[in-house]
Amino acid sequence: MGAVSSSVLLLGDAVSRSLSPAMQNAAFEALQIDCHYLVREVGRAGLAAAIADVRGDHQILGANVTIPHKESVIPLLDELDPLARRVGAVNTVSRQGGRLKGWNTDVEGFRCALAEISSSPLVGEGQGGGYGRVAIIGAGGAARAVAAALPPAAEIWVIARNIDQARRLCDDLNLERGGPVGIEAMQTTVDRAELVVNATPADLPPASWLRPDQLRFDLRSRRSAEGRAMLLHQGAASFEIWTGRPAPLAVMRAALERAAQAVPA
Repeated sequence: MGAVSSSVLLLGDAVSRSLSPAMQNAAFEALQIDCHYLVREVGRAGLAAAIADVRGDHQILGANVTIPHKESVIPLLDELDPLARRVGAVNTVSRQGGRLKGWNTDVEGFRCALAEISSSPLVGEGQGGGYGRVAIIGAGGAARAVAAALPPAAEIWVIARNIDQARRLCDDLNLERGGPVGIEAMQTTVDRAELVVNATPADLPPASWLRPDQLRFDLRSRRSAEGRAMLLHQGAASFEIWTGRPAPLAVMRAALERAAQAVPA
């Protein structure tokens, strides 16, 4: 029998249409790495068992973790990278022997994508761009990464239906300016922002609310070019964690765009 190839899993709920497999498998093929990126649909009740499977199978190099597991996966891991610990969310898991380590590459993904699409001067070597007032819609793991990627001096407003969740995000990340906002105040909060980030699955905010001088960043990769840019850069960082090799960024970008065009949003 031939050698068994390795794999990396994508763990999430409703991930069957993810663009990540096309991008990551193209990268493995380009570097002639015998590894396959596989989607595994996992609900909240099945997350612990899925992580146990990753831990128990040494042919699995690691995993990506997405909605709704970026925060709840943390207690199931053995170690956290300092950035993931600060953010309070994990989107990448790597194997270190029999131990599993959690990372957050969404922060780097957002910073790189914002630098690509924005004309605003970068602050502090790319630390989130020069946006003084930012409205983030959503308070989950992706929103945490966005808030962590922005400059400490930024005024960051976190808009969420669950105001307690938004408050925890602000407290955990020690946001000094801005704060939690209820969904009923979304329009007025968006109106005074320079950068508006949609970190939810919904179409928010309505396009009619935005002015030409505002930048909208939609994290959904199937809905926006900026979302795909973030997916690309966080995926490249994850690839390097799993393999220890530089990611073939141009190959990954081309595969990502082909996949996005093949299936309508």
